[in-house]
Amino acid sequence: MRIRIAIVEDETEQYEYVKKLLMQWSEKSGEHCTVTHVSCAEEFLISYNQPDTFDLLVLDVYMKQMNGMELAKEIRKYDREVQMVFLTGVSDYVFEGYEIGAVRYLLKPVEQEKLEETMAVCLEKLKQKGDDYISFKYQGEMLRLLRSDIFYVEVYGHYLRMVTKTDTYEWKDSLQSMRSKLDTRRFVDANRSTIVNLEYVNKITREECFLENGTCIHISKGAYKGLNEAFMKFYVG
Repeated sequence: MRIRIAIVEDETEQYEYVKKLLMQWSEKSGEHCTVTHVSCAEEFLISYNQPDTFDLLVLDVYMKQMNGMELAKEIRKYDREVQMVFLTGVSDYVFEGYEIGAVRYLLKPVEQEKLEETMAVCLEKLKQKGDDYISFKYQGEMLRLLRSDIFYVEVYGHYLRMVTKTDTYEWKDSLQSMRSKLDTRRFVDANRSTIVNLEYVNKITREECFLENGTCIHISKGAYKGLNEAFMKFYVG
């Protein structure tokens, strides 16, 4: 597998160091990777503002003008799929980083072991992405959708309602049947009639789950603990 990586780092010495670690991992793992150096956030937004340009972004949190966290938020406006890893000397932004879907948060100086652990996670996510479709019968035809496009699935009367990035689907089926088609790492019960995709969860309270598309879903008492633990595990590992 070829992994396309961009390191957004304004310190050339730090870029060279991280690139060296990545090349060592590539040789050790047998996975080919290409590494692009981007010296500032503004350059990235001008030159690489299209989805599917890279598979992984390594972002320095503290850069001049726009920092890595601000850049990540801008990137998420047009690219939900690219994986992100943050580099920093302190842990100020850890939880904010996980909210926008960071894979890992690496403290400088980066340790080879920590980087290898991070790349193993990234590689697994890339492999999953290649087999990330769900198929089901809808209005007499077989419909094929990306699981990663699904915000949530809920029981709606005698029907199921699936809300995705672009459409809402309603058809007769059971939640249990749909649950069997969704991976349990990402899709978790918020209550007895709703399954949410953790990729799009921005915030969880004891009673409500807030999604990126503005939806607020009620969390039942019995589901809170499992949902909260799954959320932390999904983003923190």
